Amino acid sequence: MDTAVVLGLIAGSMHVVAFGIYNKQLFKGESVPNPATWLLWAIGTVLNLLTYFHMTRDWVKSLLPTMSSVACLATFVVALAKGKLSKPSAGDWSFFGFGLVALIIWKALGSAAYANLWLQLSVAVSFVPTFHGVWREPRKERCLPWFIWSVAYVFLFATVVMRWQGGWITVVYPVNGFVMHLIVGVLALRRVRQAR
Repeated sequence: MDTAVVLGLIAGSMHVVAFGIYNKQLFKGESVPNPATWLLWAIGTVLNLLTYFHMTRDWVKSLLPTMSSVACLATFVVALAKGKLSKPSAGDWSFFGFGLVALIIWKALGSAAYANLWLQLSVAVSFVPTFHGVWREPRKERCLPWFIWSVAYVFLFATVVMRWQGGWITVVYPVNGFVMHLIVGVLALRRVRQAR
């Protein structure tokens, strides 16, 4: 089997494992999700998958965003079952608005690449409330799933490079995913230090 295919499968599998750990934490009450946020993130991950696959035309590079979309939708269902559906925050709605703008960019310019690039900006913005929440209260999250997600994006980056077809824009998604998830993991790691 092609090494890039193996790396793509590892990246997608790691994403599923991290979501499994995260959802287990939700059931134990160790993480406190906002179902409205997870619904908007699920919509965003589906848009990300569609634009990324359309841009790359490569199913191997799209394994991680596919797994992310499915797992994010499942996490929304878990969050809804465990928590109370609260009103989306202004940040949640801005993320949704960014997604709508991405669709407009895709249709108006006919460019999935520019739409995906815009979505990466929206993902970065959507993480700000999580950064803030975990900075203020590290016990809101556990670091393990966030570090696994980060490493999964490293594998995706390697997959993209190994199946390089040109276009720097294809690496923005894995780099952005790595950085955003790593920051949450590092902030959540303070929980372990505080426990000591």
